[in-house]
Amino acid sequence: MARLIISSPDGKNGILELNKPVITVGRGNANDLVLNDSSVSRFHAVIKLRENSVFVADRGSTNGIVLNDNKISQETELTDGDVVLVGQYRLRLENLNENGIQVRRGEWPSTLDHIMRSRHEQAVLPRSGDVPSSGVTDLAVRVKKLERENYLLTVLYEAGKALNSKLALEHICDQVVALACLIEGVERGFVMLFNEQGAVMRQSEVRYRDPGSAGSNPQIILSQSVLEMMRREKQPILIEDVRADERFSGSESLRISGLRSAMCAPLMGNERLFGILYVDNLEKPAAFTQEELNVFALVAAQAGAAIDNAVAHEKIAQQSLQRSALERFLAPEVVEMVVANPDIRLGGVNQEVTVMFADIRDFTAMSEEMEPARVVEVLNEYFTRVTDVIFDNGGTLDKYIGDAVMAVFGAPISKGNDAASAVNSAIQIQRLLIELNRDAAARDWPELRVGIGINTGSAIAGNIGSPRRLDYTVVGDAVNTAQRLMTNAAGGQILIAESTARKLGKKFALEQLPELKVKGRSEAVPVFAVDWAEKSAPTVAIPKKRRPARGATQSRKTPT
Repeated sequence: MARLIISSPDGKNGILELNKPVITVGRGNANDLVLNDSSVSRFHAVIKLRENSVFVADRGSTNGIVLNDNKISQETELTDGDVVLVGQYRLRLENLNENGIQVRRGEWPSTLDHIMRSRHEQAVLPRSGDVPSSGVTDLAVRVKKLERENYLLTVLYEAGKALNSKLALEHICDQVVALACLIEGVERGFVMLFNEQGAVMRQSEVRYRDPGSAGSNPQIILSQSVLEMMRREKQPILIEDVRADERFSGSESLRISGLRSAMCAPLMGNERLFGILYVDNLEKPAAFTQEELNVFALVAAQAGAAIDNAVAHEKIAQQSLQRSALERFLAPEVVEMVVANPDIRLGGVNQEVTVMFADIRDFTAMSEEMEPARVVEVLNEYFTRVTDVIFDNGGTLDKYIGDAVMAVFGAPISKGNDAASAVNSAIQIQRLLIELNRDAAARDWPELRVGIGINTGSAIAGNIGSPRRLDYTVVGDAVNTAQRLMTNAAGGQILIAESTARKLGKKFALEQLPELKVKGRSEAVPVFAVDWAEKSAPTVAIPKKRRPARGATQSRKTPT
């Protein structure tokens, strides 16, 4: 069994079992071994298993492969202990002899066995006959005190366990009232929540210890004096008898409600008051002691922390959802710009963009000869790698259309070099496919060839769709023309419109082709092919004026 011992630049180590015929290595997320460092290319190398041998091969990386301090240019066999440098990562091959591995049953102490199986022995309390008569009374007092302490601790334990497991505000409110009703003397209770300005936002239903008494008891009318005290002091209060409590002598609502004893505690978060927890007893004038108030206040404190956590979690979830929606089609740096500048409009905006379409040629025929799972595997890796290329060049992923990809450069944010970024992406995609196709046979994949069309022009960019589903996209003639160019591009070819070529200057080697008469355009489209080979041909001059459509060649039909 072969494996790689991986050492990262920051000193961390990892292990990768070699269990596939071809293992891809690189910075991109589509690789089997992702090495996230700028010194590693998106698709850097492959590790191959052939019979009982392991091979390494470079796949057009920028920094190459170093094997045992020697740079290699061809596929090379590895032996046990060989060290491969991929950028700043160190990969050491280790061949394990499984025959030397022994497995034995570990010793399990009986005490741990009892704990793991929850076989707790119950403590034996002394019987009264075993205790001297003079100590019976003291023992009874101690037992009663222990029982009460145990009861209060149980309430606190259940409060912590229950509230920490809730993330929905409604569930927390229901749970904290249920826990408060466990405190001795509590007959009913509810939660009142405040908004960020301190105004009452909503109130939970009143919960009764005895649900059958709900109809016979008067309605709870919480006075403004209690609310004002909670907002001002943010401390728990104990009301033993409303008629005798001078703090609420002016509270008509408390006297009307008929309560004799009540407790009220703030639901405090780290930065603000979320509301109050209220319980009462209508019959006993001193139903609650300081001991019950302490437990009640702790339950409220735990509830406040749980609400704070729930609100923070909801806020993070919303931000994460918004970011995830943006990350679906925007490059990471563009996402950061949009998040940092909320004024950037994602609505309908007419702006100049460069649109790129890339389509796999003859993929429908290929897929008919492959298992469905293999078709999905091929498309997923292809789309992942192509999306990485688009994002690396600052583009926006518009959509996947079957086996085609549509990308936009210049929306929602233009970097000023959108046409060049689109062409760079197209060139990198074509070169990427050359490297992927090297290992196609070993992976039982078909060799892929892609035709690409690019056009620059005005388009409407924004969230388009129905209220149930919106997608950020661009629409307009510039988009349609790019798609027509892609249709006419042969596998391995990049066709660009004159509008894109004019933006490039002399940065790329271009070959002028006969004009194309494309569907939906009254005039023929001047077209250029990008020479993306490693050794580029001389750049041709781009005419200053568009030639008339007279004598234009018809749209060429190529296999798709």
